[in-house]
Amino acid sequence: MKDNTLVYVIADYGALHDLAFAEVKQRIYYELRDINTNISTFSVPAFDTVATGFALAQTAVTSKLGSRHKFYVNTAPRKDDLAPRVKNAGEGFVYVKLFNGIEICAVNSGYTLSFIKPAAEVIREIRCEKAGSQFRSRDIFPPSFGKIALGNFEELGDDLMDAVPDYPKNVVCYTDGYGNMKCSITLDEITKLNGNDVTLDINSHHQIARVADGIFGVADGQFCLSQGSSGWALPDGNVLRFCEVVKRGGSAAQTFNNPGGGTSISWRTVS
Repeated sequence: MKDNTLVYVIADYGALHDLAFAEVKQRIYYELRDINTNISTFSVPAFDTVATGFALAQTAVTSKLGSRHKFYVNTAPRKDDLAPRVKNAGEGFVYVKLFNGIEICAVNSGYTLSFIKPAAEVIREIRCEKAGSQFRSRDIFPPSFGKIALGNFEELGDDLMDAVPDYPKNVVCYTDGYGNMKCSITLDEITKLNGNDVTLDINSHHQIARVADGIFGVADGQFCLSQGSSGWALPDGNVLRFCEVVKRGGSAAQTFNNPGGGTSISWRTVS
């Protein structure tokens, strides 16, 4: 078991029982047939590159497995060009190596790589086809992923570090199974408001919440804005900590009509 390579497939195919996950896993197992591999799948909302990027950073930057841990990431809304596409062309495939040794092959779409950018040592183009299949993550990208996972970097091209946008600040990033909304609000932005009530404005809905030092720092049924469970250490040793919007004992996301990744958050103190 020590020699096994763990591959995380993060994609927006739909629920984990979606046929697409089965087909992609099957193809990746074939490409990595010369090494012992375990593949796990993780589903993000359709076309949501903010949720994809956040989930990727939370699982990749925090990983302790180093070179034994690979990521294959596909959320490809094909919004780099809104005109009709020729041969189902879409955003390109890229290679990323993080400071902790984790390697990632991902479609370079929207904010998919934005959260890992500060932790990346390398972000480079993979010179493979961008067109030719509706289902590129099954039909086109796996051979390139397989080569890289086996140490063959002959398809690497241009440095794309500067082409990756910074992650959006003060937005909803990801909603967990409890309806807690993980947000790109850093802890230092709300520390000075600890113990005070604020009015949150998210997705055209308003709700009073207590700024607390933990998500259980309010009574059952109350809303809070507090440090959550997400965040990661950066190469310089600083730790990035993000906040969550939570309804204790309920679903905060439902109250705000289930906002998607990238939905802006604003707040004001209650006088």
